[in-house]
Amino acid sequence: MSDVFFDAVKKETDPMYDAAVITDDGIEYWRNESCNFANNGHSVTKFFISSAVGILVTNGSLKLSDKVTDFFTKEETGDNIDKGWYDVTVEHALQHKTGLLHIPYGVDEDEHISLIGEDFLKYVFSLKIEAAPGSEYKYTDADYYLLGRVIEKAAGMNAYEFIREKIAKPLGFKQWGMLLCPMGHTIGGGGLYSRSDDNAKLGFLWANKGMLDNKKIISYDYIKAAMENDYAATSFRNTDIFLKTGAKGQCVAYSLKRRAAAAWHGYSEKDGNGRNDRLLLAFLQYLDNKFGKLEDQL
Repeated sequence: MSDVFFDAVKKETDPMYDAAVITDDGIEYWRNESCNFANNGHSVTKFFISSAVGILVTNGSLKLSDKVTDFFTKEETGDNIDKGWYDVTVEHALQHKTGLLHIPYGVDEDEHISLIGEDFLKYVFSLKIEAAPGSEYKYTDADYYLLGRVIEKAAGMNAYEFIREKIAKPLGFKQWGMLLCPMGHTIGGGGLYSRSDDNAKLGFLWANKGMLDNKKIISYDYIKAAMENDYAATSFRNTDIFLKTGAKGQCVAYSLKRRAAAAWHGYSEKDGNGRNDRLLLAFLQYLDNKFGKLEDQL
């Protein structure tokens, strides 16, 4: 039944690196033998950051209503902080609704680092909040760099270390890593290098309502909120599939209703969105073949 998905992966003309699907029956994994095992997921990283926030919300170390500025000293925020940041919450950052409307440089782009300087946090806080927090959507890696720093404060360890302890180790990741900023903090908005079978394990955790071996890792309340409010969990064409994509044609996707997940890495400079759309349709067909169409189950 998985052939419909893996055949679609292999038909892609731009390079595909690896792909995986996971259900209660286990993991199926394909890798292009000429490629690395761990590959760049670009903005799939945000799904890991959202998951880390969910773990901290679940264990009571963090609230969605917490103001992001409350986690940092005046020395850390800098003298040039825009006053609008004092009204921004963790949830606003998860939703890309901090009120940022113009972001001159991206915190995960090599060519921008010299323009930002070494202190990414002060750079983010110096950006002007132009809209009321919560009112307007503007996608930016800056929000998820900030969330990575909030995770570090709430967890008492670098966001990368927290993800290693709370996600990678329990789920049995094989090869993975995350990029750090010049001052040693997790980039957050991008920079995850991992295997698709490992990414699919995190998707399956969400598909299993946050449960791992009968232990609650992420509360179902957080997962529902993420799906309803787009905390790096977007619906695919109003189906039961939710997903987070990366810029060059990477993705992690899951179905909570049919308890399954998929993930893939590749590189497509001009057709990343088109690739993800085609492979999500193939994943949907795989789900329909294996579990039956949802309308047939009613």
